[in-house]
Amino acid sequence: MSTDQNTSRLQSLLREPTFHFFIMALVIFAVYGISSSTQENVLELDQREIDARLFMQEMASGQALNEEQREYLTSAFVEEQILVQEALKMGLDNDARIHDILAQKMRHVLSGDVIQPSQEELQTFYDSNLERYRTLPSLDANEIVFNTREELPVEVSNALASGADAARLLEFEAGNADPLPNVNKLDLSNIFDDEFAERVFITEIGAWQGPFLSNRGQHWLQVTSRRASRLPPLTEIRDRVRLEWIAAEEDFRLQTQIDRLWEQYSVRISNAEAEH
Repeated sequence: MSTDQNTSRLQSLLREPTFHFFIMALVIFAVYGISSSTQENVLELDQREIDARLFMQEMASGQALNEEQREYLTSAFVEEQILVQEALKMGLDNDARIHDILAQKMRHVLSGDVIQPSQEELQTFYDSNLERYRTLPSLDANEIVFNTREELPVEVSNALASGADAARLLEFEAGNADPLPNVNKLDLSNIFDDEFAERVFITEIGAWQGPFLSNRGQHWLQVTSRRASRLPPLTEIRDRVRLEWIAAEEDFRLQTQIDRLWEQYSVRISNAEAEH
């Protein structure tokens, strides 16, 4: 066979897709063999990137981080990067813009396949978290908001003192009224403030408490009923307890898997002399 014929056949072979796939397979096999020759994964991180994360957190919170917070956020960053690497091993796209998403996907994979709790596990979880399920004292109230922030006319003040209903009060002064059902002291503190919430909670049923001034005018609340704190039995909140058990179990399994992954990585942080 002539040299020209050999060259022609070689060129024809190089153009064959099957040949290309064969070469790619060899390359992949070689890379896999090299990467599998060591059990330790090396994750190299740049201290400047960590510092940037810490700086952004300080900017968001408006205050300097203490040493414990810095260590926690640094560990969280390393954990995120480990999860990113594991996600990439599973064939997910390598894109800096979706590193956070990849980490969350990997968290979901690691914490998956959670079984349902047995009755004994559910009861144990409930008994260990009783205060979580104990309700806060709450009340129902009527709220009236007068449009003015100025001192109310005498007839309105007298009607408030006598416990008149909202409809009657609005005949004397412009405003609006709405029910405020099933609120606890924390709810009222968030809506108004701690002091006003405290005053409302010690007010007798039927009496009006106010005013609380806002940009809408002045608020008055009339307590119509109260409910004491109570601990609902497991049978009443079974679905809620079951879902919270599953969430806790997922978190436990997830952290166990993450801890295992940490042991497979040797973390090297470059530019460690960067300012903190």
